[in-house]
Amino acid sequence: MKGLVKTARGPGNIEVRELPVPSIKNDDEVLIKISAAGVCGTDIHIYRDEFPYWPPVVMGHEFSGVIEEAGPAVKGFKPGDRVVAEPHTHFCGSCYLCRAGHIQVCSEKRSPGWGMDGAFADYLVMPSLFLHHIPGSISDEIAALTEPAAIVVTGLVERGKAGVGDTVVIVGAGPIGLLSLVTAKAAGAKKVFVLGTDADEAMRFPAAKALGANEIFNVTRVDAADRILEATDGIGADLVVEASGAAEGINTAAAAAKKMGRVTVLGLPGTEKIHVPWGNMVRKALEVSFCFSSSVSSWEKAISLLSSSPLDLNALISHRTKIDNWEQVFADIESGKALKALFIPRQG
Repeated sequence: MKGLVKTARGPGNIEVRELPVPSIKNDDEVLIKISAAGVCGTDIHIYRDEFPYWPPVVMGHEFSGVIEEAGPAVKGFKPGDRVVAEPHTHFCGSCYLCRAGHIQVCSEKRSPGWGMDGAFADYLVMPSLFLHHIPGSISDEIAALTEPAAIVVTGLVERGKAGVGDTVVIVGAGPIGLLSLVTAKAAGAKKVFVLGTDADEAMRFPAAKALGANEIFNVTRVDAADRILEATDGIGADLVVEASGAAEGINTAAAAAKKMGRVTVLGLPGTEKIHVPWGNMVRKALEVSFCFSSSVSSWEKAISLLSSSPLDLNALISHRTKIDNWEQVFADIESGKALKALFIPRQG
């Protein structure tokens, strides 16, 4: 089979290799034939050498697939089942985080795509503990959005407390930002504003409009925080979702939030230090939540979100291609010419 491999440490060092099909080694594992695998911002950070990883390793952690083989101890799943899987493998199980149920931030965690071989290939082996069934109401491609949707549910619903009647500002119009828009609307938000840059004008802003954004602001052309204050009678937003990872975005998030408001941080920055208006945030008494990965409890909620949405979520997908075209896909993502890109192993 083919796999997209981060071959060594350092920027770049990625290539498509011929690899053996992985085999089940433990009784509780399944062999999954990949149907679709999404490219995440984390993959770009691995490409740039800005995120931990253990090379050589097959990249990719967002996927949907079909069980081809199941170990004898697997219960509730069988060959032929369509599944997605939480990337929470190889946690220690004994640290204070694991014992509190927060395996997603265990220091010993090793996930597919960076700590073990991932989904940018034809096949993947996963423990059955992390599997979820894909409902018949959604396609394999939409199901491949479950992992980023679970991150958004963790950040917006579980930690950010998004709710009915909220005014929500989303800083960043990439896939996480647009999934945040869908989630905020589903949670009952009254108004949702999406912020982006010139790079988002051609593709991401139209997608935001199609997915129900009330207003869209280009921060390179207007003072978005001022416009949000105008739209909220000088109060500011109940909840701001920082989904850009950029210093300017973080500062805008602080400026757009109302006093006693909430900021949930989903954007993953690079390695540089970021200056933030700490004093302004203190004076506003903001409630700031950081989110890394997804909670175990968010996954069924994310599947429900994707399967029950009245919106055409295909608006989130811009690329459907083979891993052979990874260089163009990565370049398009870096330049803002992509939304969610999917690698489809058996694409024409």
